[in-house]
Amino acid sequence: MNSPDPKAPVALAYSPAGPVVKRFHESGAFVRGIRGPVGSGKSTACVLEILRRAQMQAPGPDGIRRTRWAIIRNSFPELRSTTIKTWNQWVPAAYGKMTWDSPIIHHLKAPGFDCEIMFMALDKPEDARKLLSLELTGAWVNEAREIERSIVDVLTTRVGRFPSMIQGGCTWRGIIMDTNPPDTESWWFKYAEQEVPEGWAFFSQPSGLAPDAENIKNLVNGYYQQIVGGKDPDWIKVYVHGEYGFLVEGQAVYPMFRDSTHTAPEAYEPMEGAPLMIGADFGLTPAAIVGQRAPDGRWLIIDEIVRENCGVVKFAEELAAYMGRTYPGRKVEGCFGDPAGAARAFSDERTALEIMAAHTPWRWRPAPTNELVMRLEVVKGALNRMVDGRPGFWLSPRCAVLRKGFAGGYCRKFVKATGNASIHDTPAKNEYSHPHDALQYLLLGGGEHHVVMDRVHRSLRGPRRAVADVDYPLFG
Repeated sequence: MNSPDPKAPVALAYSPAGPVVKRFHESGAFVRGIRGPVGSGKSTACVLEILRRAQMQAPGPDGIRRTRWAIIRNSFPELRSTTIKTWNQWVPAAYGKMTWDSPIIHHLKAPGFDCEIMFMALDKPEDARKLLSLELTGAWVNEAREIERSIVDVLTTRVGRFPSMIQGGCTWRGIIMDTNPPDTESWWFKYAEQEVPEGWAFFSQPSGLAPDAENIKNLVNGYYQQIVGGKDPDWIKVYVHGEYGFLVEGQAVYPMFRDSTHTAPEAYEPMEGAPLMIGADFGLTPAAIVGQRAPDGRWLIIDEIVRENCGVVKFAEELAAYMGRTYPGRKVEGCFGDPAGAARAFSDERTALEIMAAHTPWRWRPAPTNELVMRLEVVKGALNRMVDGRPGFWLSPRCAVLRKGFAGGYCRKFVKATGNASIHDTPAKNEYSHPHDALQYLLLGGGEHHVVMDRVHRSLRGPRRAVADVDYPLFG
């Protein structure tokens, strides 16, 4: 690394935050990930690993050590306020040349040394296209739990391509990642704890309150003891103890949901004598929810089918196969989708609902409305209902994504505004929103909107008819 005077290199005083970070540096794995509590030195370790590997690069035929790196974060605000700030703590913008175009680039040059750093914000699978033309030595994925696995997949094909073989090739190539703990449904958990890919390695730091906590020497005295004040156990579990867990990052859309009340203790089979119904949301991350409406008006939500990067035709075929395999002989009567699925696409004269009907043995209809307030109200109404002492909404634990959405994954994100605490009007689009959209279409198509409208009429005009007398028309 060079100073403002390129002939005056700067020496960095650095020692690993602890034995786990030391092993992270010593590993030669193609993909390395480190997980730990907040403040445990993970990001600093990644910054220094880039600088260390850049210095270790063998000189090319012209005597210059050339490397090129991508540093990736999920969003531009986080990239600029957190990731770049951490980088500049160790490598100030005054060293070398820092350009603030898109992408932001920090170019470090000194005699015999040329290191190019590109900062990129990537948070969606489609953002992977931004990587396809890159020729990199390596990459750092900062706060990897917030990045789609597809981004990492594409990165593995882009590293090890600079310097070219004509310039001597890479001495080392690979991807480093750091993260605060994700939940147990994440790709990180799967790869780190269940199916570690060949050539990958994961490192887990101890709790910030453990006797062997890392990076304590660089934190104020009592740092972890102070930050636990006022925090709930889930927050402490993730950010202090460094354990896997699920945290709500916004305001839950359905605060009336109680897991102990609305979720069955174990998966259950469909009710005899009542047909199955399906609600579906289309797009590249389609989802279908399978449920029944009991004769007394209770909703039994039995199963979910959630896919990623899947077209409508493939999803329809997989849904039909899954239903035939899992619920053989069960009658499916009433399949409902997003009303927008009734619009014809420019690339295909058929609608999404027509495609679903062509590739499944059932008739598909658009839900009665796509109006957000009504969509949310039908679910809230079912959650708030008790029928003969039993909840009006009964969720099978088979519906893992739907359940986690109820726990807070399906939420309204907080708006970052100075001086004001507010939330977005609409639920965030994320991995939980698609099955929840499908659930809303299921309840709407099953007639639940009539219950909502009856409640509205009675509140505005007085009693019209008893709730017990409300019809639940299947295709109302």
